[in-house]
Amino acid sequence: MLWYKGWLETRFRVLFMFLFAIFPIALFTLGPFPRNPAPQGYLNLMPAMVQMFSLYYTIIPLLLAGSGVKTQSEGFRPAKGLHGSIYFTLSLPVSRFRLFRTRVGLGMLEAAALLAIPPCALWILFPASRTQISGADLFKYWVTLAVCTAGPYCLGVLLSTVLDEVWHGWISMFGVIVLWWLLSTAPLPKAANIFRAMGTSSPLFTHSLPWSSMGASLGAAAILFLTAKRVVEAGEY
Repeated sequence: MLWYKGWLETRFRVLFMFLFAIFPIALFTLGPFPRNPAPQGYLNLMPAMVQMFSLYYTIIPLLLAGSGVKTQSEGFRPAKGLHGSIYFTLSLPVSRFRLFRTRVGLGMLEAAALLAIPPCALWILFPASRTQISGADLFKYWVTLAVCTAGPYCLGVLLSTVLDEVWHGWISMFGVIVLWWLLSTAPLPKAANIFRAMGTSSPLFTHSLPWSSMGASLGAAAILFLTAKRVVEAGEY
């Protein structure tokens, strides 16, 4: 029942994020470049396109995050008080941790499903790449996207436990942009750069999974998840 309840609360958000995911693909397809049949032209543009995907598609998990209790959307205005659905959710005969982990798990599954769009889009947008990129590489790229965005997703989860719906999405996106800037400019280990792992160092070019970056993302996700869990369990509603 909790999974179904979560789906009813997020289905329109999933639809919006689906449209968000296919927007750059439609924009690129309708542009002048796909009518150029030169294979080398496609291959030269592909690294820049994949690097753009690494930041753009990180937004999808952020906006699908939820705390498990505060799941009612308030639109574009800050909430005044608590929505009635929060009291209904808290009155269910289940623990807050179960509510929390169900909502987080559902959001991760929805995000993982939507993140299958970029690998499919690459084969559509770059037909010349099919001779160099196998189906296994595309699958590895999808796994890389799903795992490397787990850290940003759990950042969204944590912020959703302490901020109004109208604010946590914007602040999460700002935080990810700042993280991208820091990882691009600061002299940090390459393993910490999840955006590079989803971009030019992704399995599309290296043909192997970026294990160190994936591990760093999962480690950050675990810390953020446990912190958000404590906030939910200790919160007064």
